[in-house]
Amino acid sequence: ADLECIVVDDASTDGTEAAVSGIGDARLRYVKNTVNAGAPASRNRGIREAQGRYVALLDDDDAWLPEKLDKQLRFFDSAPERVGLIYSGFYYVSGESGKIISTFQPACKGDVYSDLLKGCILGSPTPLIKKTCFELAGGFDESLPGCQDWDMWLRIAKVCDFDFISEPLAKHYVHGRQISADLDAKIAARSQLFEKYCNDIRKQ
Repeated sequence: ADLECIVVDDASTDGTEAAVSGIGDARLRYVKNTVNAGAPASRNRGIREAQGRYVALLDDDDAWLPEKLDKQLRFFDSAPERVGLIYSGFYYVSGESGKIISTFQPACKGDVYSDLLKGCILGSPTPLIKKTCFELAGGFDESLPGCQDWDMWLRIAKVCDFDFISEPLAKHYVHGRQISADLDAKIAARSQLFEKYCNDIRKQ
């Protein structure tokens, strides 16, 4: 009863509002952008709307396993206060066949900032994050053409420790329509990310 689900509709025209209104669950809240603002802006709006202690993010083309939040909340109960983000393993799943392609296995915990400078160590559908981490680190960078998740985890890693649950608790569907599949956008985003963190990278 103390969970909430905030659906941020990014000015869609696909019947999302009707689908959500038909669910009939008081824990579900629907908000709609007046114009298409993109994923980072929509996530920031959802975070601002959130009333709880923790925030978890789920794009409309990914999925959580049923026990994900329960296991992460229980993990937080025994985690040190310094831990502000708990992530997990996840499955890469074919968007066409629904079959599991591979499994991502987490490996880094504690102060993971240096690890994140070398590469993104977690998948976006997996983290459960203390809302205070966003208050300290700021929201998603809406100016980046991609890699907004990676940038967000870098900034959160400056204000808290990470920990993980090894088992897969989410599914990331691979279908070629993600922004991450756009090679030009990926190159531009990584270039901007390098410029943003080049001084710290050079210290490695």
